Amino acid sequence: MFDRCIYFNLVTLTRRITRIWQEEFQKLGLSPSHGYLLFAVAEESPVSQKQLSEILELDASTVTRFVDKLISMNLVEKSSVGKGGELSVTPRGRTVYKQVNRAMDDLYGRMQTHFGKREFRGFVRRLSAAKDSLESW
Repeated sequence: MFDRCIYFNLVTLTRRITRIWQEEFQKLGLSPSHGYLLFAVAEESPVSQKQLSEILELDASTVTRFVDKLISMNLVEKSSVGKGGELSVTPRGRTVYKQVNRAMDDLYGRMQTHFGKREFRGFVRRLSAAKDSLESW
């Protein structure tokens, strides 16, 4: 019925993928969003919240909520630098980051197995290119 509708198919796919990611990240006591933010902090540390907003393509207020949660879980710490602050992972955060990284690798591998390695890689590349092409819409 909606086979030509990009909106319906993307939203439905997103809900299905979200359920899979939530189940995996729940094992770590995180939502996928918190896991990805922790990953970005660990990879870019030290990093500002503004930089995280740009990296994750999220509103500043959303990043603030996620950061506050990770600080309360003792996974991320904030230090004052100049006008703003910088975020870095705590020792506990580094341990959880490694678990997040393994979970992300596992999920990617499972998706490759399900869809086929080459097909899945191509799909992700095309999806990313489509996302980027609509940035100026």
